[in-house]
Amino acid sequence: MSSKSQIDGLELAELVFFAIATLPATYCLIKHGRHGILGWLNVLILCGLRIASSAMATTGNPSKAASIISGIGLSPLLLAALGLLHEANTSIRDHLPALVRSYGYILAHWVILAGVGLAAASANGKLILLRVGLIVFGTGWMIVVILAYLSFRTPVSFQRADGEKKLLIAIMVALPLIGVRILYGIAIAFVDGNMLGGSLPVRVIFGTLPEFLVMIAYVAGGLVTRNVAEQRLEGSKQAMDYTASAYT
Repeated sequence: MSSKSQIDGLELAELVFFAIATLPATYCLIKHGRHGILGWLNVLILCGLRIASSAMATTGNPSKAASIISGIGLSPLLLAALGLLHEANTSIRDHLPALVRSYGYILAHWVILAGVGLAAASANGKLILLRVGLIVFGTGWMIVVILAYLSFRTPVSFQRADGEKKLLIAIMVALPLIGVRILYGIAIAFVDGNMLGGSLPVRVIFGTLPEFLVMIAYVAGGLVTRNVAEQRLEGSKQAMDYTASAYT
């Protein structure tokens, strides 16, 4: 089998994988409710971008456009982690420091969106913008890692709903894999000048596999915690009953 046929097979596998992943991701968006909307919308956006870039590469459209879409597609990996972290902190948000509760999220969003803008601007042929954009994504990843660590280590972490604890574990599993994917993206952008370079084995191990595992972690975490909204309501009800009984 030729190298081109193998690459086309990989692109087709990515297209099929992310097309299938949209189904449980949509279910998670519905089940997790308003607190999970940011995270699960970005999971679905990731699926859409990956389907688009794989379809363009498979059908023989210019790899430059597919490469740019692939680069931009790194942003929902991070934004999904940030949104799911926001959901995992729902029950304890009022007890978190401002850095974790608001300022850190704002900073992370601005940095990641700056990376999106730079990657998109590289469409005019300025490769340096794609490279800088990916480095900015790497900075955004470090900010998200810090926020996740602070959220995990906060003294009030035990007050989370059970579903939120499991969702936080899924995020902690996904973040190192996202880091590998971003480092790979930076490396091939500097070496090959695009987001679709590298030999097939390297691309599979450092590009495709980490994204598949991140998506599996997100979807598995979302399905396991599908009743987290009901858990929060039950926890709030128990807290209100306890408070009422304390004053009677």
